[in-house]
Amino acid sequence: MANVSETTKGLITVEEFDRMWERGIIGTEERVELIEGRIVRRETMNPPHASIMLRMTQKLVQALDRRVLVLQQLPFVANALSKPFPDFALLNVRDDYYAERLPGPDDVVAVIEVSDSRLRFDRGEKLRLYAKAGIPEYWIVDVKKKRIEVYREPHDLGYAPPLVVEKGGQVSFTAFPDLVIAVDELVG
Repeated sequence: MANVSETTKGLITVEEFDRMWERGIIGTEERVELIEGRIVRRETMNPPHASIMLRMTQKLVQALDRRVLVLQQLPFVANALSKPFPDFALLNVRDDYYAERLPGPDDVVAVIEVSDSRLRFDRGEKLRLYAKAGIPEYWIVDVKKKRIEVYREPHDLGYAPPLVVEKGGQVSFTAFPDLVIAVDELVG
């Protein structure tokens, strides 16, 4: 079996990405993530994006308390070449709060991206990354259209066709069908 550096010529591994942070090559103020071996800028946060983030944080933490850990704009390791910083990741609860290692795909129940200027990227590269990693559920909150796209049934190329829930509709996670969320509560 070839090691990562032999099979990914020119691509950056998670280990190399972490060393770049540690050495100050990437500054702590830089909003970047590692996606399939490439350093990618994360979306800037405008007021509508920030408002949705606040609404979702409040709703998810209150509704899912003790059922999952709500990771907000913090990384998980998707594979040897990817360390995304999703807007939200719902994680399996661990007593140590992942003190010994970052979460991996098996720890992730669902991922949510709040998307404004990077909708194409979130529907493309991010979607394929999360699907290949086996993330069971992926939501994209479309800031401009004020709707939620729900992707389930991951496979190697992506997910089954999305369920698109508009304002006035309701959505729930497959893992938590009892938690019914009104789209209006999240997108304003």
